[in-house]
Amino acid sequence: MRPRRIARRLVARARHWGTPHVHCPGCGGDNPVPDDSDERICFVCHVRWFRQPLSGDPARDHAAIAERVGPGERWTAVWHPRLVDGPDGDGKRNESLDDLAFVYLL
Repeated sequence: MRPRRIARRLVARARHWGTPHVHCPGCGGDNPVPDDSDERICFVCHVRWFRQPLSGDPARDHAAIAERVGPGERWTAVWHPRLVDGPDGDGKRNESLDDLAFVYLL
């Protein structure tokens, strides 16, 4: 990795240390868990992404994502992403966010 990207990744890790966060699939940088479906930009690699709620029907979910993204735009999705450092009574835990997908615009 380039020095600037390494520095941004260290800053992102320091910002989210011990708080619930998700990892960007593009660079592995720490990102806050979005609470709405607004578009976000990864602090480390500058990939645009958003949160998409899932209905349970894969075909309908895929069609909803394709409709939101628009024709001709390249995208990828992480289905059921992992929440890292979620609070627990005994410490921290990792868990799968089963009702979500994170869509990354390429």
